[in-house]
Amino acid sequence: MLIQQLIEKLEQKVQQLYQIHSTQLEEKIFTKFDRTLFSENGQTLSFYFAEINQTLIRMKSLDSNDVNHYNFIAEHLFKQCNALSETLNRKNMTFTQQKRQQNPTIKKTQHSIHKLPPRERLEKYYEALEQLNNLYQQHRDFALTQNDPIEKKRMAELANSYKHRRRKCQEAIDLLEEYLTFKEEQKSSNTTDK
Repeated sequence: MLIQQLIEKLEQKVQQLYQIHSTQLEEKIFTKFDRTLFSENGQTLSFYFAEINQTLIRMKSLDSNDVNHYNFIAEHLFKQCNALSETLNRKNMTFTQQKRQQNPTIKKTQHSIHKLPPRERLEKYYEALEQLNNLYQQHRDFALTQNDPIEKKRMAELANSYKHRRRKCQEAIDLLEEYLTFKEEQKSSNTTDK
C-alpha cells in the first residue's frame, strides 16, 4: 500500500510540473543534462516529459517486493523532475530579465498609448486589464496547486503583483471613463446652450 501511495504522489508531481509548463512543450531545452537522467540533450520539453513518463511507467510495472527497487526508481524520477524544473525556472527567469532589458521599447509603447485619443486608449486599457486578469488567475491557480513551498511562494508573489497591476489598470479605466463622461456632458450642455 505504501508503494502505491508513493507512485500516486509521484504521478501527481509529474502532472503538476506538466500543467505548469504545458504551454512550452514545443520549446527546445538547451541545457546539458546528466546522461543518467535523460538520453539526449537539446530536445523539446515534450521529449523530456516523455522520458519522465517512461520512468513512471517503469516504476508502475515493477514487480518486486524489495522497497529499495522502488526507492531507486523514485529517486531517479525525482532527480529528472528536479533537473527539468530548475532548468525551466532558470529559462523563465532569463526570459523575464530579457524582457526587463527590452523595457525602453515597452516604455515607448506605453508613452504611445498615452498619446492615443481617450476612446482608443480606453480600448487598450481594457485589453491590458483582460491580460492581467488572465495572468493573475493563472499564477493564483499555480500557487494553489503547488506542493513545493518555494515555488508556491514565488507563484503567490507573482499573482499578487498582477493583482496590484490589475487594480492600477482598473483605476486608470475608471478615471478615463469619468473623463469621457464629463466630456460628453460638457459637449451636450454646450449644444443645449446654443
